[in-house]
Amino acid sequence: MNNETNFKAGFNGMPPVKAQYQENEKIKIAEAAREYGTRPVAEAYGLKWQAVAAWMKKKAAGKRTKIIIQSPSGQEITPREITAKVKAVGNVDTAYVRADENAIYWVRGTENGSINLW
Repeated sequence: MNNETNFKAGFNGMPPVKAQYQENEKIKIAEAAREYGTRPVAEAYGLKWQAVAAWMKKKAAGKRTKIIIQSPSGQEITPREITAKVKAVGNVDTAYVRADENAIYWVRGTENGSINLW
């Protein structure tokens, strides 16, 4: 473990302190916690150390390929986030993701509509 006082949130590619973190940010925070220690990193972000420890376990357990859908302007969304947006509409038959149009088009029987990705 490196010197714990060297870690600062929001520097060296780390996400800034904020109320909620995306999955890719949680992974970066978990990696920093492995290097600098769970408690110092949690304190730097104003988080409970247990939350950071859970992110570390999740990363260790999930060695799956992470899929990110990116817009031409660089905005990102995960399949899980898309699923949550579609579920907010209710049960749908099919959802079509168009990152270039910032849209999820959905179909339910004869109904259809769209949801903004970002």
